[in-house]
Amino acid sequence: MASAERDPVRRAGRWVSVRLQHRDVRIQGDTGDECVSYAGIVITSFENGAEVGERWIPLGGDPSEADDEQLIQQLRDALIWQARRPPKAAGE
Repeated sequence: MASAERDPVRRAGRWVSVRLQHRDVRIQGDTGDECVSYAGIVITSFENGAEVGERWIPLGGDPSEADDEQLIQQLRDALIWQARRPPKAAGE
């Protein structure tokens, strides 16, 4: 948890973080291991300072319309989740 969004400071309510990230995948082949790097967008959901979910959407060099639509839908879902009020705790 190195990023500023993940500092232990408690932030009330729901919020999402959207950031670009590269992920490395090691592939074992006949000639040895190979490392492949993939770019993607990470959408992390937080509730009252605690991480409650994370989605990684790959970004291709030549995205299709379907890729764009998937990214738009994931961003929309995250923002709608953020806008909803979390359920009240017992006794509130």
